[in-house]
Amino acid sequence: MNDDKPIYEREEDIIEQDPDAEPIYDRKLLTQPYDLVIESLIEQINNKTLYLRPINERPSFQRRYVWPDLLASRLIESILLNVPIPPCYLSQNEEFELDVIDGQQRIYSIYRFLKNQFRLSGLEILKEINKKFFYELDRKVQRKIATHTLRCVVITNDSNPKIKFDVFERLNTNTVPLNAQELRNCIYRGTLIDLLGKLSEYEPWHNILRTKKPDKRMRDEELILRFYAFQIKGIESYYTPQKHWLNDMAKAGRRFSNERIEELSDLWKSTIDKCLIIFSPHDCFRRLPVTKSKVINRALMDLTMCSLANVSKQKVMDISIEFYNRYLQLMNNQYFIDMISKSVDHKSRTLGRFMIWHDEMCNGLL
Repeated sequence: MNDDKPIYEREEDIIEQDPDAEPIYDRKLLTQPYDLVIESLIEQINNKTLYLRPINERPSFQRRYVWPDLLASRLIESILLNVPIPPCYLSQNEEFELDVIDGQQRIYSIYRFLKNQFRLSGLEILKEINKKFFYELDRKVQRKIATHTLRCVVITNDSNPKIKFDVFERLNTNTVPLNAQELRNCIYRGTLIDLLGKLSEYEPWHNILRTKKPDKRMRDEELILRFYAFQIKGIESYYTPQKHWLNDMAKAGRRFSNERIEELSDLWKSTIDKCLIIFSPHDCFRRLPVTKSKVINRALMDLTMCSLANVSKQKVMDISIEFYNRYLQLMNNQYFIDMISKSVDHKSRTLGRFMIWHDEMCNGLL
């Protein structure tokens, strides 16, 4: 899948800011600067008190966090030449572990070199150490690298989580900046985040999205997280900015038990399967009629999945034709189409379309 290829409709924002958005009164942001010695940093990675995505992440998402050897070699040369390196930003969680938010490539490049995973190449000033692994360097040069300090700024666990997340969105300076779900994958790693990754592999879900593998930018995982947020937290809990509401769900799911995760996995898969009783994969979660290139609509997915989640498979089979016909009829309701096409994350419009959906799709049927 092309990283930038859309997997859902890009809705129009007719209102720049949701007037119902909850203000953040507690703006506490606590930071602590550290000069971390490289060998100490490596030790923290090894004992897992510092979490580095390329090492701990599932393989399908590792590649984008790894610099090519030429670029990594120049970083090592910069260290030896005492060239200033931009600071790395770390997030402290409730267990006082550290997650690397900005600086993944730099730290991982250093880690790889000290683990003898690549030879230095393309060095223009220190040409004499080209083609050498770390273990082949003179002891003095090895010590200079290992004892070099990196400036790291830790945003502590005492900071307001909403402010903390917003700051990380602004700070991350990757070539392709991390989106909200990629940040959640780091900040709120745990059993629920792991489940999202596994469910993104579900083949019927791929058929609906018209893809062959999970989205590298984790946008498909955010769609699954939305489903769980509506199911577990409920529509009545919804607030904006939506990213903070989804963060609450991701944080709450960090320590879900194995039994709870199994229940949620079954719920997602069975609900997708029930949707496919009514719709073909190419129709599912889309505005009908569709063209071959039409992507799904996030709002329609929320509505369809939530209405069928707790309905038995037999019931869905019994009402499938009537449900589909009502769906087609609803596609002619221009007010509803507006509600699923413009400023869809705003609170009043989210609540409004759920009410319309209930009246038109569920009354007397579900």
